[in-house]
Amino acid sequence: MAEENNMNNKNAAKNAAKAAADLKRQKKKKWFPILAPETFQNKYIGEVLLEDPASLMRRTVTVNMLQLMGDMKKQNVNVMFRVIDVKEGKGLTQAEKFEVSAFSLKRLAKREKDKLSDSFVVKTADGKLVRIKPVMITNNMTNGAVLASLIKTCRAVCKDIINKTPFDQLIIDLVTYDFQKDVRDSLHKVYPLRNFDIKMLQLETKKKNETVEEEMLMKLRKEQEQKDKDKAEEIHDDSGRSQDEESEGSQADESEPVDSTEEPQETKDETDDEDSEKEEE
Repeated sequence: MAEENNMNNKNAAKNAAKAAADLKRQKKKKWFPILAPETFQNKYIGEVLLEDPASLMRRTVTVNMLQLMGDMKKQNVNVMFRVIDVKEGKGLTQAEKFEVSAFSLKRLAKREKDKLSDSFVVKTADGKLVRIKPVMITNNMTNGAVLASLIKTCRAVCKDIINKTPFDQLIIDLVTYDFQKDVRDSLHKVYPLRNFDIKMLQLETKKKNETVEEEMLMKLRKEQEQKDKDKAEEIHDDSGRSQDEESEGSQADESEPVDSTEEPQETKDETDDEDSEKEEE
Protein backbone atom coordinates (compact mmCIF):
# COMPACT_ATOMS: atom_id res chain seq x y z
CA MET A 1 0.00 0.00 0.00
CA ALA A 2 2.79 2.34 0.94
CA GLU A 3 4.56 1.53 -2.34
CA GLU A 4 1.43 2.42 -4.33
CA ASN A 5 1.16 5.75 -2.52
CA ASN A 6 4.78 6.49 -3.30
CA MET A 7 4.25 5.69 -6.99
CA ASN A 8 1.19 7.90 -7.12
CA ASN A 9 3.07 10.72 -5.46
CA LYS A 10 5.93 10.39 -7.95
CA ASN A 11 3.51 10.44 -10.93
CA ALA A 12 1.73 13.44 -9.49
CA ALA A 13 5.04 15.22 -9.06
CA LYS A 14 6.05 14.47 -12.64
CA ASN A 15 2.72 15.70 -13.97
CA ALA A 16 3.01 18.85 -11.91
CA ALA A 17 6.53 19.48 -13.18
CA LYS A 18 5.44 18.88 -16.76
CA ALA A 19 2.49 21.24 -16.39
CA ALA A 20 4.76 23.91 -14.93
CA ALA A 21 7.21 23.49 -17.81
CA ASP A 22 4.39 23.74 -20.37
CA LEU A 23 3.05 26.85 -18.69
CA LYS A 24 6.51 28.41 -18.69
CA ARG A 25 6.93 27.53 -22.36
CA GLN A 26 3.56 29.04 -23.25
CA LYS A 27 4.47 32.26 -21.50
CA LYS A 28 7.46 32.59 -23.85
CA LYS A 29 5.27 32.28 -26.95
CA LYS A 30 3.99 35.38 -28.73
CA TRP A 31 1.31 36.17 -31.26
CA PHE A 32 2.82 36.95 -34.67
CA PRO A 33 0.59 38.61 -37.30
CA ILE A 34 0.25 37.45 -40.90
CA LEU A 35 -0.34 40.01 -43.65
CA ALA A 36 -1.82 39.74 -47.15
CA PRO A 37 0.38 40.67 -50.17
CA GLU A 38 0.51 44.17 -51.66
CA THR A 39 -2.19 43.30 -54.20
CA PHE A 40 -4.55 43.08 -51.21
CA GLN A 41 -3.03 46.18 -49.54
CA ASN A 42 -1.11 44.20 -46.90
CA LYS A 43 -4.24 43.71 -44.82
CA TYR A 44 -4.15 41.69 -41.60
CA ILE A 45 -5.41 38.16 -42.29
CA GLY A 46 -4.47 36.23 -39.14
CA GLU A 47 -1.96 35.52 -36.39
CA VAL A 48 -0.13 32.51 -34.93
CA LEU A 49 1.12 31.77 -31.39
CA LEU A 50 4.80 30.84 -31.70
CA GLU A 51 8.08 31.03 -29.82
CA ASP A 52 10.13 32.03 -32.87
CA PRO A 53 8.82 34.17 -35.75
CA ALA A 54 10.95 32.10 -38.14
CA SER A 55 8.44 29.30 -37.61
CA LEU A 56 5.96 31.35 -39.65
CA MET A 57 7.69 30.36 -42.89
CA ARG A 58 5.63 28.22 -45.31
CA ARG A 59 2.51 28.36 -43.10
CA THR A 60 -0.77 28.80 -44.97
CA VAL A 61 -3.88 30.84 -44.18
CA THR A 62 -7.21 30.53 -46.05
CA VAL A 63 -9.24 33.73 -46.04
CA ASN A 64 -12.83 34.37 -47.12
CA MET A 65 -13.11 37.37 -49.45
CA LEU A 66 -16.07 38.71 -47.47
CA GLN A 67 -13.72 39.09 -44.51
CA LEU A 68 -10.89 40.56 -46.59
CA MET A 69 -12.83 42.83 -48.97
CA GLY A 70 -16.10 43.38 -47.12
CA ASP A 71 -18.23 42.43 -50.14
CA MET A 72 -21.21 40.14 -49.51
CA LYS A 73 -21.15 38.96 -53.13
CA LYS A 74 -17.76 37.34 -52.50
CA GLN A 75 -18.73 35.29 -49.47
CA ASN A 76 -18.40 32.07 -51.50
CA VAL A 77 -14.83 32.85 -52.60
CA ASN A 78 -11.76 31.80 -50.62
CA VAL A 79 -8.09 32.55 -51.26
CA MET A 80 -5.24 30.64 -49.66
CA PHE A 81 -2.08 32.60 -48.79
CA ARG A 82 1.34 31.13 -47.94
CA VAL A 83 4.01 32.89 -45.83
CA ILE A 84 7.11 33.45 -47.99
CA ASP A 85 9.03 35.94 -45.81
CA VAL A 86 9.19 37.24 -42.22
CA LYS A 87 10.07 40.89 -41.50
CA GLU A 88 9.87 42.63 -38.14
CA GLY A 89 7.99 39.69 -36.68
CA LYS A 90 5.32 39.81 -39.41
CA GLY A 91 4.61 37.05 -41.91
CA LEU A 92 4.48 38.28 -45.52
CA THR A 93 2.45 36.12 -47.87
CA GLN A 94 1.65 35.45 -51.49
CA ALA A 95 -1.62 34.12 -52.93
CA GLU A 96 -1.42 30.47 -53.85
CA LYS A 97 -4.95 29.23 -54.46
CA PHE A 98 -8.35 30.62 -55.52
CA GLU A 99 -11.42 28.51 -54.83
CA VAL A 100 -15.21 28.84 -54.99
CA SER A 101 -17.28 26.86 -52.47
CA ALA A 102 -18.82 23.65 -53.81
CA PHE A 103 -22.21 24.62 -52.36
CA SER A 104 -22.48 27.77 -54.49
CA LEU A 105 -21.54 25.84 -57.65
CA LYS A 106 -24.09 23.14 -56.85
CA ARG A 107 -26.84 25.75 -56.71
CA LEU A 108 -26.01 26.86 -60.25
CA ALA A 109 -26.78 23.44 -61.74
CA LYS A 110 -30.37 23.23 -63.00
CA ARG A 111 -32.45 20.59 -64.68
CA GLU A 112 -32.52 20.50 -68.47
CA LYS A 113 -29.14 22.25 -68.57
CA ASP A 114 -25.73 20.90 -69.53
CA LYS A 115 -22.92 21.24 -67.00
CA LEU A 116 -19.35 21.09 -68.27
CA SER A 117 -16.20 20.86 -66.14
CA ASP A 118 -12.58 20.88 -67.24
CA SER A 119 -9.09 20.88 -65.71
CA PHE A 120 -5.81 21.82 -67.38
CA VAL A 121 -2.44 23.46 -66.72
CA VAL A 122 -1.40 26.85 -68.11
CA LYS A 123 1.67 29.08 -67.75
CA THR A 124 1.24 32.70 -66.59
CA ALA A 125 3.09 35.70 -67.98
CA ASP A 126 5.64 35.50 -65.12
CA GLY A 127 6.37 31.83 -65.84
CA LYS A 128 4.29 30.18 -63.09
CA LEU A 129 2.38 27.00 -63.83
CA VAL A 130 -1.22 27.02 -62.63
CA ARG A 131 -4.01 24.45 -62.74
CA ILE A 132 -7.41 25.89 -63.59
CA LYS A 133 -10.82 24.22 -63.31
CA PRO A 134 -13.59 26.07 -65.20
CA VAL A 135 -17.30 25.21 -64.93
CA MET A 136 -19.85 25.98 -67.68
CA ILE A 137 -23.65 25.67 -67.53
CA THR A 138 -25.62 26.11 -70.75
CA ASN A 139 -29.02 27.76 -71.18
CA ASN A 140 -30.51 24.56 -72.64
CA MET A 141 -29.65 20.96 -73.36
CA THR A 142 -27.47 20.71 -76.44
CA ASN A 143 -25.56 18.15 -78.51
CA GLY A 144 -22.07 16.72 -78.20
CA ALA A 145 -20.57 18.82 -81.01
CA VAL A 146 -21.52 22.07 -79.25
CA LEU A 147 -20.21 20.81 -75.91
CA ALA A 148 -16.90 19.82 -77.48
CA SER A 149 -16.65 23.22 -79.14
CA LEU A 150 -17.35 24.96 -75.80
CA ILE A 151 -14.58 23.04 -74.04
CA LYS A 152 -12.11 23.65 -76.87
CA THR A 153 -12.91 27.38 -77.03
CA CYS A 154 -12.80 27.70 -73.23
CA ARG A 155 -9.31 26.20 -73.12
CA ALA A 156 -8.07 28.44 -75.93
CA VAL A 157 -9.48 31.65 -74.40
CA CYS A 158 -8.27 30.84 -70.87
CA LYS A 159 -4.77 30.03 -72.12
CA ASP A 160 -4.61 33.19 -74.21
CA ILE A 161 -5.57 35.41 -71.25
CA ILE A 162 -3.45 33.62 -68.63
CA ASN A 163 -0.34 33.58 -70.87
CA LYS A 164 -0.50 37.41 -70.87
CA THR A 165 -1.31 37.91 -67.16
CA PRO A 166 1.05 37.68 -64.12
CA PHE A 167 -0.11 35.33 -61.36
CA ASP A 168 -0.83 37.99 -58.71
CA GLN A 169 -2.93 40.02 -61.17
CA LEU A 170 -4.71 36.83 -62.24
CA ILE A 171 -5.86 36.22 -58.64
CA ILE A 172 -7.21 39.79 -58.47
CA ASP A 173 -9.04 39.35 -61.80
CA LEU A 174 -10.61 36.14 -60.49
CA VAL A 175 -11.74 37.75 -57.23
CA THR A 176 -13.26 40.74 -59.08
CA TYR A 177 -14.75 38.35 -61.73
CA ASP A 178 -13.14 40.28 -64.60
CA PHE A 179 -11.50 37.07 -65.85
CA GLN A 180 -14.77 35.10 -65.74
CA LYS A 181 -16.60 37.87 -67.63
CA ASP A 182 -14.01 38.00 -70.45
CA VAL A 183 -14.11 34.22 -70.95
CA ARG A 184 -17.91 34.07 -70.79
CA ASP A 185 -18.26 36.82 -73.43
CA SER A 186 -16.06 34.79 -75.78
CA LEU A 187 -17.99 31.55 -75.11
CA HIS A 188 -21.31 33.27 -75.87
CA LYS A 189 -20.25 33.35 -79.51
CA VAL A 190 -20.20 29.53 -79.50
CA TYR A 191 -23.35 28.90 -77.41
CA PRO A 192 -25.21 31.01 -74.80
CA LEU A 193 -24.24 30.12 -71.22
CA ARG A 194 -26.40 30.44 -68.14
CA ASN A 195 -23.34 30.56 -65.87
CA PHE A 196 -19.57 30.42 -66.12
CA ASP A 197 -17.25 30.23 -63.13
CA ILE A 198 -13.79 29.09 -62.08
CA LYS A 199 -14.08 26.35 -59.50
CA MET A 200 -10.40 26.45 -58.57
CA LEU A 201 -7.07 27.90 -59.65
CA GLN A 202 -3.83 27.08 -57.84
CA LEU A 203 -0.09 26.93 -58.37
CA GLU A 204 0.97 23.63 -59.93
CA THR A 205 4.06 22.20 -58.25
CA LYS A 206 4.24 18.76 -59.86
CA LYS A 207 5.24 18.37 -63.50
CA LYS A 208 2.57 16.30 -65.20
CA ASN A 209 1.70 15.31 -68.75
CA GLU A 210 -0.55 18.33 -69.19
CA THR A 211 2.30 20.61 -68.14
CA VAL A 212 4.60 19.07 -70.73
CA GLU A 213 1.84 19.45 -73.32
CA GLU A 214 1.45 23.12 -72.45
CA GLU A 215 5.18 23.72 -72.83
CA MET A 216 5.12 22.00 -76.23
CA LEU A 217 2.18 24.15 -77.32
CA MET A 218 4.02 27.31 -76.29
CA LYS A 219 7.12 26.13 -78.17
CA LEU A 220 5.07 25.42 -81.29
CA ARG A 221 3.38 28.79 -80.97
CA LYS A 222 6.75 30.58 -80.82
CA GLU A 223 7.95 28.64 -83.87
CA GLN A 224 4.78 29.57 -85.76
CA GLU A 225 5.19 33.24 -84.80
CA GLN A 226 8.77 33.14 -86.10
CA LYS A 227 7.59 31.54 -89.35
CA ASP A 228 4.91 34.21 -89.78
CA LYS A 229 7.52 36.90 -89.15
CA ASP A 230 9.88 35.42 -91.73
CA LYS A 231 7.03 35.11 -94.23
CA ALA A 232 6.05 38.74 -93.69
CA GLU A 233 9.66 39.81 -94.32
CA GLU A 234 9.75 37.76 -97.55
CA ILE A 235 6.51 39.37 -98.73
CA HIS A 236 7.97 42.78 -97.92
CA ASP A 237 11.13 41.98 -99.90
CA ASP A 238 9.10 40.66 -102.86
CA SER A 239 6.95 43.78 -102.87
CA GLY A 240 10.13 45.89 -102.88
CA ARG A 241 11.49 43.96 -105.85
CA SER A 242 8.23 44.29 -107.77
CA GLN A 243 8.23 48.04 -107.19
CA ASP A 244 11.79 48.25 -108.53
CA GLU A 245 10.81 46.23 -111.60
CA GLU A 246 7.80 48.47 -112.21
CA SER A 247 9.98 51.56 -111.97
CA GLU A 248 12.47 50.05 -114.43
CA GLY A 249 9.60 49.18 -116.80
CA SER A 250 8.25 52.70 -116.63
CA GLN A 251 11.67 54.09 -117.46
CA ALA A 252 11.85 51.76 -120.46
CA ASP A 253 8.43 52.93 -121.64
CA GLU A 254 9.55 56.54 -121.44
CA SER A 255 12.56 55.75 -123.65
CA GLU A 256 10.47 54.10 -126.41
CA PRO A 257 9.34 57.38 -128.12
CA VAL A 258 12.99 58.08 -128.90
CA ASP A 259 13.02 55.02 -131.20
CA SER A 260 9.77 56.09 -132.88
CA THR A 261 11.35 59.33 -134.03
CA GLU A 262 13.65 57.38 -136.34
CA GLU A 263 10.78 56.18 -138.54
CA PRO A 264 10.11 59.57 -140.14
CA GLN A 265 13.84 59.76 -140.93
CA GLU A 266 13.60 56.50 -142.89
CA THR A 267 10.55 57.82 -144.75
CA LYS A 268 12.45 60.95 -145.58
CA ASP A 269 15.33 58.93 -146.98
CA GLU A 270 12.98 56.95 -149.16
CA THR A 271 11.45 60.12 -150.65
CA ASP A 272 14.90 61.48 -151.36
CA ASP A 273 15.77 58.31 -153.25
CA GLU A 274 12.62 58.59 -155.31
CA ASP A 275 13.39 62.24 -156.24
CA SER A 276 16.93 61.30 -157.27
CA GLU A 277 15.65 58.55 -159.53
CA LYS A 278 13.25 61.00 -161.28
CA GLU A 279 16.10 63.44 -161.89
CA GLU A 280 18.21 60.76 -163.50
CA GLU A 281 15.36 59.88 -165.90
